[in-house]
Amino acid sequence: ALCPGRLVRPQAKGKAGLLRAARAQWMPPKRQEDSGGSSGSGRATRSSKRSVSEREAQPAPKRPRSDKGKSKQRSMDTTSERADEPAGDAPRRGNEAAASSSGGGSSHEPSAAQQRAEARQAALEAAEREALEMLDESSARARAGAPSWGGPSHALQGLLRKLGAGLDDLLPSASSHGRLKTILAGLKGPDESMQLASLTELCEVLSIGTEESMSSLSVDVFTPLLISLLRQEHNPDMMLLASRALCHLMDAIPSSSAAIVHFDGVPLFCERLLSIEYIDLAEQALHALEKLSQEHPLAVLRAGGMLAVLQYVDFFAMGVQRRAVATAANMCRGLPVECAHLVADSVPLLSNLLSHHDQKLLENVCLAFARLAEAFSYSAPQLEMLAAQGLLPNVLRLVGGMASPGQSDAPVAVSDATYTMLLRMLATLCHGSASLCKQLLQLDASSTLHDVLSADATASQGSGFAAAISRPHDQLYQVLALAHELLPPLPKGSPFSAGAARLLAPKRRSKRNPEGEAAPVADSSAGERTPTEREQALLDQPELVELYASRLFALFMHVHSGAVNASVRSKSLSCMAKVLHFYPAAGLRDMVRSHAIAAFLAPLITSQEHASALLALHMAEILMTKLPAVYTDKFLREGVFDAAGRLAAQAPPPAAAGTAAATAAAAATASASATAAAVPFSSASGGASSTPSRPTPPPSAAAPPPSQAPRRTSRHGRPADADDAAASSLSSATSAAAAAAA
Repeated sequence: ALCPGRLVRPQAKGKAGLLRAARAQWMPPKRQEDSGGSSGSGRATRSSKRSVSEREAQPAPKRPRSDKGKSKQRSMDTTSERADEPAGDAPRRGNEAAASSSGGGSSHEPSAAQQRAEARQAALEAAEREALEMLDESSARARAGAPSWGGPSHALQGLLRKLGAGLDDLLPSASSHGRLKTILAGLKGPDESMQLASLTELCEVLSIGTEESMSSLSVDVFTPLLISLLRQEHNPDMMLLASRALCHLMDAIPSSSAAIVHFDGVPLFCERLLSIEYIDLAEQALHALEKLSQEHPLAVLRAGGMLAVLQYVDFFAMGVQRRAVATAANMCRGLPVECAHLVADSVPLLSNLLSHHDQKLLENVCLAFARLAEAFSYSAPQLEMLAAQGLLPNVLRLVGGMASPGQSDAPVAVSDATYTMLLRMLATLCHGSASLCKQLLQLDASSTLHDVLSADATASQGSGFAAAISRPHDQLYQVLALAHELLPPLPKGSPFSAGAARLLAPKRRSKRNPEGEAAPVADSSAGERTPTEREQALLDQPELVELYASRLFALFMHVHSGAVNASVRSKSLSCMAKVLHFYPAAGLRDMVRSHAIAAFLAPLITSQEHASALLALHMAEILMTKLPAVYTDKFLREGVFDAAGRLAAQAPPPAAAGTAAATAAAAATASASATAAAVPFSSASGGASSTPSRPTPPPSAAAPPPSQAPRRTSRHGRPADADDAAASSLSSATSAAAAAAA
């Protein structure tokens, strides 16, 4: 039994017969010769008969063994054999001897054991032939460059498993292999009832199987067979069981999903959803598409999976609807821009689900839109295609639930992670499309952000103004990022780049030319720059930025004062800089009147956060350009000029040019401070010098010659050149600070 290749003759029955057969096959020739002579009842083996004939053909030895010795040896052998037999075998041996003596020399008919052995040998040969055919097929596939689907389909391992088919009764793993062989034979048969029974048994095996226990299952043999059974449209039970078996196969062997895609199983599942005849079959097909979309989203999308899972989503139960939308969200992951046309027909279906009352389904819809927006972030036409079906108002309504979850118009409150994802998606839409940014401003997105930030400000003031904002840092950062993207980007040469402060420095009023005409010297590149589309939208509708600033500017200052995260503080300052840059100059004075901006900027210029210092310098430059009469005195009073001069003096210049810039900045700052100090004001001037920069002519001096124009004066009565010197000093200090930070 342990050696299937050596068949036991049918005469050897019972334990004694097995022992005699093993002794006859494996004992030395001399022992076989002795035991062959002791078999007087006709049960001698073939090897013992051969040894007797050879012994008779040989010449007699010189000292032959006596008959008395032979008979004694035979009696001892017979006694030992009978002693080895169990008690129940002795009568049977006597009956067999009687039957043998009565039968004479007639040939024995094949017993059941011999038939089983022959059948097993035939099965081994058939399995070996099949394994060799699989080996040839696998070699041909490897030469053709076709993909492999994991260990269970490897031809060499299959050959080794099939060569062990004779041990099915001894090894448990081999028994499962024999069961799979029986199932495979039933699936290949012509009888549909047998196919249904085999499919049912296969589903049972796969439902409790694992990748280790199913190592004997060949994926590339079972998969095409199951897909062919899935095409049997006349038999819905067979299609249902085949789709269920494929789902269990993907659970047990995850690598089998590649084989299902390769053998064109995805279009069949999509067809079962597009033309629903049996609801159970449609649900099972949807289950299969969900598993396939996790590993092969693009293959499912190319087969029409997005429209298939969303077209009749309302007809399913709530659990199936969630699975359908989750499958659609999986197909939106990592989508190339070239495949945008594959989701164009499904965008209206997804947009309609934004007002659904189920939280989990709604979060999956938001996830799908967020992934699509991320995939199309650099393609304005594709982003506008996503928002063409009412995406922006629906998302704004959902974001409004952050401020008042129970009182907003949102259908249901979603999780904090989903709120953060929606804010990031809106910022991506604004960054990628100017028209969508204008639409958000027209939809009063600033009001929604005001409600969110005012709730945070109220929470922080309840425990002290300097307390941390109650919301998570990443969510608060996304709120500020959306507010930042609602306004156009600052002109090229941001304060964060080297030498950018010089590019962003406001145009200074020049002194009088020899002809006596006031000709402001402007940057040629800035003067020739045409407004962008987003900037032109604010120029055409200045009320948009005015409404934005009136609602959010004060909150930006509150958030900066209460936040502890550096990125949140920097983003709030950037939003303030954008407001000051794009706000119309005519109304800027009224907007900043109620805010202590000078006292807010002075400590930021000397802070350890370089980004905050650069943004503070940039905002000071903007205010000195647009409102010099207002902020010259305020900056001197609060120490803004002094802080800028000290920052420029501390900067270690890397080259001679940097040394010259720092020296010029320090000199200009001192000159501006001295000039402004010549005019008395109520409070101390924070580091101003007592030496005037230009001597004031006495009252009795003669009038200026006619070739010179009269000197301009400010509303304070001092020369306007003092404002020019102050603006020049701040610009030089900003340039030096930017270079030092770079």
